[in-house]
Amino acid sequence: MKFGIFLTTLILASICAIVGAFGYYVTYRTDSRLCPWAFSLDENKPLLVGKWVGQFTEPDSLEKKISIEIYEPYSKTERIFTSIGFPYSQRMKLRDMHKFDGLMTVESKFGKKEFKLEGHVNAKNMQFFEFHLLTNDNRSINVPYSISFIITNGFWKSNVMSFILNVIYYNSSSSKKFRNLDYQLSKKVKVTLNRFKSLNH
Repeated sequence: MKFGIFLTTLILASICAIVGAFGYYVTYRTDSRLCPWAFSLDENKPLLVGKWVGQFTEPDSLEKKISIEIYEPYSKTERIFTSIGFPYSQRMKLRDMHKFDGLMTVESKFGKKEFKLEGHVNAKNMQFFEFHLLTNDNRSINVPYSISFIITNGFWKSNVMSFILNVIYYNSSSSKKFRNLDYQLSKKVKVTLNRFKSLNH
C-alpha cells in the first residue's frame, strides 16, 4: 500500500517535472520572440536587462557615480511556478511587452540615493528607450537638492548605454517638503554607462 502511494507520487512528480520543463521552454521561447530586449535563447546575446554602471558630472561640477539595474519582466521563479500550474504573483504584469522596471542608484560625496524606475523600449526599434523615476513626494530632504524625473533619448547597443539626464535645481530657502520646493533651473547632461561585468565573468 505504502509502495503504491510512493509510486503514484513519484509518477505524478515526474509528470509535473516534464510538463513544467516543456512549459518553461515554450514560454521562454515565446518571450524571446516578443521581448528580444529582455530574453534570448542565445546566452551570449547582449540584452537591455541587467546592471549598467558609469559616472557623470553635473553642471555644478559635482561628480557622481550612477548605476542602473533593469529587471527581467518575468523572473525565473515566476516562470517555473506558472509552468507547472501554480499561481504566482508577478512583480510586473506584462500587458505591454515593451515595458520594464528597475532601480537607479546615484552616489556622490554627499551620500547615495536610490530610485525605482519604470520605462519602455521603442516598439519599432528596441535599442531606443525612455524611463522615469518614482519618488515619494512627502519625504523630507536636504536642500539645495537636484533630481531628475524624466530620462530621454535613451539608446543601448551591445554593452554601452546612453541617455539624457534632466537635472533640476531647487531653491535652498524652500520648504523641506519636496512638493513645495521652488524650481530654479534645469540642465541636461548626457550620461554614458557600460554593462557591469562581475568578477566571475
